[in-house]
Amino acid sequence: MDHPSVPLDLVSDDPPLEADRHGHNAPLEDCLEFVNTGRLVRGRPTHEFVGPPDAIEWFAARQLIHDDARRRLLTRYAADPAAGHADLEIVRRVRDALRGLLEAAVDGRPASRSDLRTVNRTLRTHYVYVLVPAADGVSLGHRHLGDPIAGALGRLAETLARELSQGMPERLRICESPDCSEAFIDRSRTGRRRWCDMSTCGNRAKAARHREKRRLLTAAASAGIVDPTA
Repeated sequence: MDHPSVPLDLVSDDPPLEADRHGHNAPLEDCLEFVNTGRLVRGRPTHEFVGPPDAIEWFAARQLIHDDARRRLLTRYAADPAAGHADLEIVRRVRDALRGLLEAAVDGRPASRSDLRTVNRTLRTHYVYVLVPAADGVSLGHRHLGDPIAGALGRLAETLARELSQGMPERLRICESPDCSEAFIDRSRTGRRRWCDMSTCGNRAKAARHREKRRLLTAAASAGIVDPTA
């Protein structure tokens, strides 16, 4: 995507911190895991991010925000809980919009305008590229300008947006188990996986189908329609 120009006086001459040397793009697996922190289970919404610190610790564990930003945000939330809940609302809104785009791709339908507006705003994250020392010369790092949460959300949104528009969206799936609905990547040879994990959701679905089949056979036998010993 196009990156906004940044006034030169906002770019520091200081070398970036060691933690700034990771690549800009978030792994697709992290994006899907982020989407899966909020989903419907049997029609009821579930949230992994119960409080603001939950989201901050999740970002920090995946190097989407740096430790100094983590400490600063947690200190701020302790002093001003309302600020923390406002940030959490933003995180949840972006996460739900990303899930909306993913589900639209899986269903083969247009994404909603509301989800597109939310994700497009998220993609307008300000960052600049910087060269940093490397063992064989230099490597390309980046600095975020502004809010670290906006930066983390922007990285997640950019990766998923690229996958949906330029990658292999046909391999993205939503688990068909009503007890799960996790987003996942179908890496099977045939590309026909229906469940995120065959050993859990897949087996439960097969067991449920078997129970339903036995129930129907028993009901038919009781009505004299079929011989249960056949």
